[in-house]
Amino acid sequence: MRFATRFLAFLTIAATVACAQLAPEPQSADVPLMQDSAGAPMKMDFSLPLTGVSDPGILFSHFAKRPLIIYYFSPKCPHCQKHFPEVQGVMKEYESAGVTGIAIAIGGNIKKNDIRMFIDQFKVVIPVFQDGSQKFGPTYGNGYVPVLYLVQPDGSFYRYESLDEAHMNHLRTMLNKIKK
Repeated sequence: MRFATRFLAFLTIAATVACAQLAPEPQSADVPLMQDSAGAPMKMDFSLPLTGVSDPGILFSHFAKRPLIIYYFSPKCPHCQKHFPEVQGVMKEYESAGVTGIAIAIGGNIKKNDIRMFIDQFKVVIPVFQDGSQKFGPTYGNGYVPVLYLVQPDGSFYRYESLDEAHMNHLRTMLNKIKK
């Protein structure tokens, strides 16, 4: 009986190991560095006139020359609301590695009060700006939100137009390289 129990345990372990080896690798999207029209890496312009909402005295330029995650969103967008908790979690997870996270709300007809309500509802703990001059979105966006940016210390950046598992895996891979 003892032999049968041990043999069964061995088979269970062997089957588990075999299945684990067959499990597919997590899928990762191919997200290139953003490029300008000449094919050179595009650089983030930290002189853009963004308005601090969570801290009116903070400047966008304060975040230059450091690894930065930017969440570009609309406070009334259901997709933005859905993804924000996960994105803020990633920002907090990599904070100890020197990565900073901020959020930039679209301009246009969005009122600061709408952004403040978003901040309260989603317990936002990162700095929040508004693109009141409507320069950030047209320069770096594609017309849709949410969009996530990973900005490297030299100002070059990746733009994540989808926040699905494959794109988030790419983001984490890049953040882990920064962490080392």
